[in-house]
Amino acid sequence: MNRLLLTLVVLIFALPAFAARGVVTHQISGCDYYVVATRTGYAVLEWFGGYDPDEGDVLVGAFEEYGMHDIHDETVDEETTVWVEDYWLSKEDALDKLAEQCR
Repeated sequence: MNRLLLTLVVLIFALPAFAARGVVTHQISGCDYYVVATRTGYAVLEWFGGYDPDEGDVLVGAFEEYGMHDIHDETVDEETTVWVEDYWLSKEDALDKLAEQCR
């Protein structure tokens, strides 16, 4: 029983270590979409609420899986809500998607 409890505690505190981390690299003024560069490629996110990140901000969260997510902006220590449009993209593909969404 103690081993199971210890395992659960370790897993709970280890989950943030598996979150994606990246930097906002591209935004288009007046558009809610932006591009984040990560170790595994680029993600295109749509801002839905909370803090609106700026270029250069460091983001941490589950933005390498589709859907709506609350992520943390480490640069300003604020939360933001995003829709993950796509991820693991090349820079060129991410910029194409950004341009397509921000027409």
